[in-house]
Amino acid sequence: MSFDGQNVLDEYKSLIRNRAISWESYIRFQLVTAEDVDKIRAIDTDKARRVQIVERDAKGYAQLVLGDNGILRKSSSENKLDVVQYILTWTGDLLDDVPSFANALLALLKPFEFLLQLLQQMPDPRVPLLSASILTTLIATSLTSSPDTPSAELKDALSKFYKYLSTVSKSGDQDQQDLAIRSYVALLRTQQAREIFWNMKEDTVSPLAAILEAATGGAGEAGEYARASGAVFQGGVPLQLLYHVLLVIWQLSFEETVAEEINDFCDIILPVTVIIRNSIKEKIARVSLAFLANLVTKAPENSLPPLLVTNVLPHLQTIQSRYEGDPDIAQDFETIISALTAFQLEQTTMSSYRMEVMTGHVRWSPPHRNENFWKKHAYELMQDIELIKRLSALLDSTDPQVLSVACNDISYLVREGRDAPGSKRRWEELEVKKKVMLHMANDDPEVRYEALKAVQMFLQTAF
Repeated sequence: MSFDGQNVLDEYKSLIRNRAISWESYIRFQLVTAEDVDKIRAIDTDKARRVQIVERDAKGYAQLVLGDNGILRKSSSENKLDVVQYILTWTGDLLDDVPSFANALLALLKPFEFLLQLLQQMPDPRVPLLSASILTTLIATSLTSSPDTPSAELKDALSKFYKYLSTVSKSGDQDQQDLAIRSYVALLRTQQAREIFWNMKEDTVSPLAAILEAATGGAGEAGEYARASGAVFQGGVPLQLLYHVLLVIWQLSFEETVAEEINDFCDIILPVTVIIRNSIKEKIARVSLAFLANLVTKAPENSLPPLLVTNVLPHLQTIQSRYEGDPDIAQDFETIISALTAFQLEQTTMSSYRMEVMTGHVRWSPPHRNENFWKKHAYELMQDIELIKRLSALLDSTDPQVLSVACNDISYLVREGRDAPGSKRRWEELEVKKKVMLHMANDDPEVRYEALKAVQMFLQTAF
């Protein structure tokens, strides 16, 4: 495997181009006309001549491909896969060589409809890939020609195409995943396209977040690098695929609504910071930083708390000097570091602790085992209903460190916050003792130890 979707598609196209089509027999069966074949053969020449011929008769070539009586519809209805594959490849080549040909295809009545059908109806797996490549070009061209007022037909086609691409992005075939996400990159260049994409975020964004999580190795740890067939992987994800996923989330982050909501939706900040810490490719670090810079600029209230909790600031300060000669990436460093530094200076120990718990990314930071912190703040913390609910929810985690820290904090809160009004009722309503007791049988020894301490504190404390 190449682990580069475009290479795979190019190989398919090369095989199809080199396969002879018996046009004469198809003329006899009335699948095509002699005039159709003459038009196809007329552009089997050098590029300059081909461009000249197609531009002179763009409407005729568009009808030949996608018209109501075009070859694509007729060969598909007769299940002639060799012709379907050939015409799709041939059309893709024309779009590459003669960009203006896209406008001729778009001038047809319902230009997207039949290509969208080919994504689902053909038994050969190459046909959807070839159709998707053409659709990407046509829809992207149409979007850029009317960026502010896309037609209802275009928006409907884009939604259907996003739905198809989202299905491919969830597949186990990483080459096909890469092709789907490359299509996203080409399509997400206008505000309207990004808004439609975000409105479908359960389908479109969730698979991308899963790929980022896989690249970090899960649970916020760095995925290992490996090589296979010349490709470099991080956490089982090819770096080329990872780069394209990061490009998509960076494009999305130009929308203020996305910047405000994306981390709450899919907890994306932590894996991106892990990727930055462990990046071996500058382009991956660059697009990751650009994404974070957009977030802290457009949605600081939503982005700075979870970003600070990742403790990425010291790392950024350490590596910043490596990029001083590159003004774009240097500006992103400055934007993120300045915003984080200013935000950090505003925090108290209490606010930092609450921020850490509410993001869910708890670690053994200083407050957790500081007796004075708990003696001073436990009473107040017990009156923070949302924080207690969040601590209870952390007991459902599968991360041993999160479980250990949560049990530790609950132990301190039970002891030092027992005099807070309603504290006993709050623990009982959330069934916290029951949850903690389950972790006394956890596979991780530290989790078992912290759970035992918390249970003992429940048993010893007279509320």
